[in-house]
Amino acid sequence: MSNAADEYIQSGRNGERIRLVLRRKGTHRMIAVDDCGSGMSPDRLREVARNLFESNKAGDDRVLGEKAIGILAFQQLGGGCDIVSRAVGSPETWVLRLSRGKPTADLERERRRTRDTPGTTVYLSDLDPDVLRLFTQRKVVDYLRARRGAALARGDYAIEVVEGRTCELVTPEKPDGVRLDIGTRTTLWGKFDFALFVAPADGKRRRVAVVGRAGTTIVDDIAELDEFAAPPWTSDQVSGQIVFEALQQSAGRRAILRDREVFPVFFETVRAVEPAVQKAIERVAKEVDAQTADRIAETLRKVFGKVLKELADLDNPMRTPIGSEAGEGALFHGLEPGGELDGVLGTRRDPHGPVTNDDRVPGIDELVGAPRDPVATPASGSGPAAPEHRRPSSLPSVVPDPEPGDARSRFDPDIGIVFYNDHHGDYLLVKDDEGALLDYLATLIAKEYVVYNNPRVPIDEFSEEMVRMLVRVRRHLPRRK
Repeated sequence: MSNAADEYIQSGRNGERIRLVLRRKGTHRMIAVDDCGSGMSPDRLREVARNLFESNKAGDDRVLGEKAIGILAFQQLGGGCDIVSRAVGSPETWVLRLSRGKPTADLERERRRTRDTPGTTVYLSDLDPDVLRLFTQRKVVDYLRARRGAALARGDYAIEVVEGRTCELVTPEKPDGVRLDIGTRTTLWGKFDFALFVAPADGKRRRVAVVGRAGTTIVDDIAELDEFAAPPWTSDQVSGQIVFEALQQSAGRRAILRDREVFPVFFETVRAVEPAVQKAIERVAKEVDAQTADRIAETLRKVFGKVLKELADLDNPMRTPIGSEAGEGALFHGLEPGGELDGVLGTRRDPHGPVTNDDRVPGIDELVGAPRDPVATPASGSGPAAPEHRRPSSLPSVVPDPEPGDARSRFDPDIGIVFYNDHHGDYLLVKDDEGALLDYLATLIAKEYVVYNNPRVPIDEFSEEMVRMLVRVRRHLPRRK
């Protein structure tokens, strides 16, 4: 694959095809890599066989295969390697045959697998059983996408992976999230290109690849380097690639060569952009938290809208109706001499005048929202009254407590809001799971609703009402996927 890519780079032919063919079943099981480059003449093939450790690519920073050892790598996969090639301007197809453990190679005219156009095809045969299990089309495509993604994105060449009747074009991976506005950095050793994306934390594995010479990925994940095995690179929220073509691979081709000149430049430049990456992660987290809060608040309003309606339909004993006329089944919303608070409703007593709109505590099913109309004040006393059917019904709203204490939540009747403690251990336990967070906040609202509406109920009755409320709330919560 590297030799085919280098052929296109050296000849300046962008966008040409490299085809990798897998045949893992049948009599003749093999792997083939095919290009449509300039091809090789018999003399060039003979030179390749005689000078395995010399390469005319040495010193060319555009290419990868300068070490001239790739031709021997076939022995890790199978017993035979046939290099079939037709040079530009020649009608003949030649083949160089190599065998594992054999000190000589054979060069001859190829008559059975002749090429119609110039180029080279490398056939690997007598494959080992482990190779046949490992080299599936899916794994090969995924590997090439990660390994050659930068070159594919630039359009240097295209790669097809064929197995049987299935042909898949390898496309560069498209990172998700918000792209960071980090411009190109110029150094004495060349340009740095940053294509970094930040996404919310959702359990998905995200990596930043390091791309070096010839647009080839040296390491799939920058966090594999000890120098960068820390946030923001280990957050699983940053993806994309860092391209610095001055970087070279180590001999194993899966690590960066830590030389004294280029690698320190790489290290310092990447370190310089880390603060911007970390700020982007924090900004995305805040945006996601705000969106989640809005979505949960809207869901809770819908849930409690259904619950309150259901409880009203069932003549919910948790309600304490308020009335302004004498009758049965309700309490007067009135004032008593002496001021301060009415013990049942928490109504402010004022010996100097009637209850105003600002003084009235919200009704029983008014967990949020300011009271709409002042209630007329009857004669002094708190005897039976007829229920007031014009009472407003508001749905609950929840916000973080600006002054959190030890409790999980509290209800402020003056503004009709349930405040939740976002520093409490239970909240921190569920905050990263939206379904669990929704259940937790719904439980807090239910608790505040029952506490507010049952100030003097015995503990056993209070417990029953709490369970009754929770059963109905959870019946209307969205099902977890």
